[in-house]
Amino acid sequence: MAGRSGAGRLLVLIALGALGVAYLFPFAWMLSTSLKPTPELYTQPPTFWPVHPSLDAYQTALIGARHWVLLRNSLGACLATVVLALILALMIAYPLTRLGVPAWFRRGLLSWLLSLRFLPSMVVVIPIFATVRTVGLYDRLTALVLIYTAFSLPFAVWMLKGFLAEVPQEVEEAALVDGAGRWRAFFQILLPMLSPGLLAAAVITFALSWSEFLYALILTATPRSQTFSIAVWSFVTEFEIIWNQMAAVGVISALVPVGLLLLARRYVISALTFGAVREKA
Repeated sequence: MAGRSGAGRLLVLIALGALGVAYLFPFAWMLSTSLKPTPELYTQPPTFWPVHPSLDAYQTALIGARHWVLLRNSLGACLATVVLALILALMIAYPLTRLGVPAWFRRGLLSWLLSLRFLPSMVVVIPIFATVRTVGLYDRLTALVLIYTAFSLPFAVWMLKGFLAEVPQEVEEAALVDGAGRWRAFFQILLPMLSPGLLAAAVITFALSWSEFLYALILTATPRSQTFSIAVWSFVTEFEIIWNQMAAVGVISALVPVGLLLLARRYVISALTFGAVREKA
């Protein structure tokens, strides 16, 4: 039996290793391409790692093509989305878990919010485009922030609802008995205890907003409001595809959310395992 269990663990490790290689290989190839000078892109046979590694593609993409402006736009839009989504999510999740809302209303509202997230973007992009044009927000980061917030809000509400449910209500009641008002108990007692949930919701909201492409493509037209995801697409020109600069922008685009997820992985895993999925009647 011990031999069989050892062989089973070995097979699992081999399978996980193969999946890891298959998952990481595209990123490794993208990183390699970003470090290749232009002549090495067309050498035959192709080499996996550049013979003469260079950071010229990064410099040309960010500074020469002024895509650092798009990077700044993405960071600003995503951070604004995180702040707005967390505020709205707290305003929704707190009453659902603390103010005696009927269970049928709570379940219905949470299910409706979650259903919005599964609505395909292609279904609503045309009415959203028409609305944005009508209200004068076309080619403005404000439109992207509002749309990103709307599509990130369901996940944020579900995650914060789960973390709020984990905090005993007696903690707030004790503060109220001691003379603290509802607002003081919320900001000084409850909010610090919610910091892991807020961090997890912030990271996931940022990652969802950072990777969005369709609305950024449809609702923006100039570098003043375009996001960094548009920079990848811009290297596909009429006459050529600038592979190394495209790969450089792709590496930067991937490293930002991956880095955040790695830094906050413990809180994100906690949110996705119990904070976001457990429902109390």
